[in-house]
Amino acid sequence: MIKPPHLKNKDLVAIVAPSSRPARPSDLRRAVAIVEAMGLRARPGKNLFKTHGFSAGTDQERLSDLVDAFSDSEVRAVWSITGGYGVLPLLGALPYDLIKKNAKIVIGFDDFSHLSLAVYIKTGLITLHGPNLDRVNNIETFERVKRSLTHCEYEPVQSTDAVLGEFGFPAVEGMGKGKLIAANLTALVSLFGTEFEPDLGGAVLVLDDYKERNDILDRWFNTIYLSGKMSSLAALALGRFDACDSRGAFNMLSFEELAFDRLIEMGLPSCFNLPAGEGSGTVLALGAEVSLDTRAGRLTYLESVLSK
Repeated sequence: MIKPPHLKNKDLVAIVAPSSRPARPSDLRRAVAIVEAMGLRARPGKNLFKTHGFSAGTDQERLSDLVDAFSDSEVRAVWSITGGYGVLPLLGALPYDLIKKNAKIVIGFDDFSHLSLAVYIKTGLITLHGPNLDRVNNIETFERVKRSLTHCEYEPVQSTDAVLGEFGFPAVEGMGKGKLIAANLTALVSLFGTEFEPDLGGAVLVLDDYKERNDILDRWFNTIYLSGKMSSLAALALGRFDACDSRGAFNMLSFEELAFDRLIEMGLPSCFNLPAGEGSGTVLALGAEVSLDTRAGRLTYLESVLSK
């Protein structure tokens, strides 16, 4: 396992848009201001505002910004500005040998989860499943992310605060220990059968998603179940599924209800509403050794995440 160095004062952060382009120029100005407010320097990709269909430029233009960021030895972190769609077609062309030799922080979620998973699988580099820059929209998120980028040790993730909307509950009480795999549910399942599919055996899996229909989430969840991979997990936590609902579907059940019966049937230590994913501000480290106490809704790191 390779641990990228934590960020220090004036370190350079590459801002990339390997999926959709930012909605407006002010999003980029704000992203730069956020990075600089953390005591760091920002370098936006050259193609951030290119437009090709729903993406920030053609595949080659988006790939060019990623390769530039990973190739520049001065860049210490590669941070996605927004989600959308577009990372998946780029995975086969990324310079994984170069990424492995020049370890740096890789952070983002939503569609960027494809890249975080692929880099982790192909290089053994710990990558960070955390807010895209356009989702750092309050001081609590800002402080959480800043600490995750600038400290080697990570604090536990706890879902106990009903007032803040972080009230979680177990499906099956228990404790699981293993390597952490944190991912957008749609992104994870779309990597099944590819060279970028993570090994879930003995893992602690944390899933989230954003703006997806409940019946489609149920389809992806059952894909993991039917593959037999879910039964090999040490434990499972379902995080935030913001803006996910039953729109356009006849089934009015929530995703919690759709997943609950499967988890009970398997007796898999599992819990709901761990503060992870869109709107949480939590940063999770793929590949780090963790324990998950589903009764307490508490995920604890058993090792440092970043190096000095």
